[in-house]
Amino acid sequence: MVISRGTSFLDQLATFLADLRLRLAEPDPSLQRQLRLVWLDTAATAIANLSEPELVALQEQYGRLSPGEHRLPGFHTALSPAASALVLAASCCWDELVEGFAPAHGRPALHAVPLCLSLGRSLDSRLDKALEALLLAYELGARLGECYRVPPGEHVDGTWGTAVASLAAAVMLEIGSSGERRAVSAALCQMSRSLFAPVQEGASCRLLYPGLAASRGLDLAVAAAAGWRGSEALDHDPVLLALKAMPLDLAPRSSLAISGGYVKLLPGARHLHYAAEAARLWRQRHGPVRDLDSSPESLEGAGPIQVRTYPEAIHYCGQRAPANRIQAQFSLAFAVAASLRWGELHREQFTPEALGDAGLQALMRRIHLVAAAGESGRWAEVTLADARGHSQSTRVDGLPGDPSQPITEEARLAKARDLMEPVLGGGDSGALIEHWLEAAGSSPLWPLRAGCRRD
Repeated sequence: MVISRGTSFLDQLATFLADLRLRLAEPDPSLQRQLRLVWLDTAATAIANLSEPELVALQEQYGRLSPGEHRLPGFHTALSPAASALVLAASCCWDELVEGFAPAHGRPALHAVPLCLSLGRSLDSRLDKALEALLLAYELGARLGECYRVPPGEHVDGTWGTAVASLAAAVMLEIGSSGERRAVSAALCQMSRSLFAPVQEGASCRLLYPGLAASRGLDLAVAAAAGWRGSEALDHDPVLLALKAMPLDLAPRSSLAISGGYVKLLPGARHLHYAAEAARLWRQRHGPVRDLDSSPESLEGAGPIQVRTYPEAIHYCGQRAPANRIQAQFSLAFAVAASLRWGELHREQFTPEALGDAGLQALMRRIHLVAAAGESGRWAEVTLADARGHSQSTRVDGLPGDPSQPITEEARLAKARDLMEPVLGGGDSGALIEHWLEAAGSSPLWPLRAGCRRD
């Protein structure tokens, strides 16, 4: 299918979605496998943290006003579809381990899968319907993210993700192609402003951004099913043009975005991982930083630790002295210091106890961040100097999980097991993994044997 010049946005959207459905109908085992693996990665990060006290408390509060018929695996109470989606999306962001698409500067699946998980149970949807919703929503989100530019002081989560969520919900609700277009149009009129300030302060409301987009997307899809619509003149809207959200490129491409995403094996923002890996390799090659066993006072005179990386990493992750988990997830200083201190970056290190470690604090005080413009791609170089000025450097230009360095399917499944088993146990986790990867598309999205039950 070819989109003609001068075609309106809504007509382009209709062609775009029809083209994706044609591609989905073609026998393509590689695409089917990738859809299922992205689904599994996102679902696993959503389930992984449902027992965290803050998320349990959120479930309890929503249970007072938005009780549901079904209690999803890992949940402590049965919630409505919108409330379940919000909690799942917040859980996805807890460790910042969910996959993403770098050209979009965001995570399309984060804004689609939690809603599909929730609606899929309430509607008794088939697995192939959920995968269809994921593909369409992911590809739209990738195009929106490529075009959208986050204004200074804002964060990308929850902005264009509203349109992703509205499309995912519309597909799951099976409201038809015209209803899908109405939902997306209405969503582009309802995108929220997501401030970066909560990230800088480590405020937990940051976790709600994609969840609120999911619940808003569901409301917009329901309204679209009832015939309500958004504006039909978005192509030249001055607000959207100021965000560079329009004109949106929906022309067909030879490759799909969902096949070019990255998989995260380390916690925290993706921007941290290149520097963290450079620090880990430095330690692996040169051994532990020798002065760490000295008193913190003696480290003040040690040489600097320079972190050179691409400017976007420092823009979003320039936290100098993180005091809580969320701040640490956006701190290059923490990621480098933790990797030098303990040899690797783990979920368990984003705790008050780890953040208070004297050796870690001493290392962070030595770190200097340098934004190096003019180099393409994502990369980082870590240089350690001793008190005499002798220095050694390690540079990383790519990571396992990047499109250029794909990891094995077994490594992706190991990540899912590690995330889900502490919450669901080995039996239910294994049942979900096997079902989502191997079951026929006509099978129910949620297998009853994996702990899905009515409350």
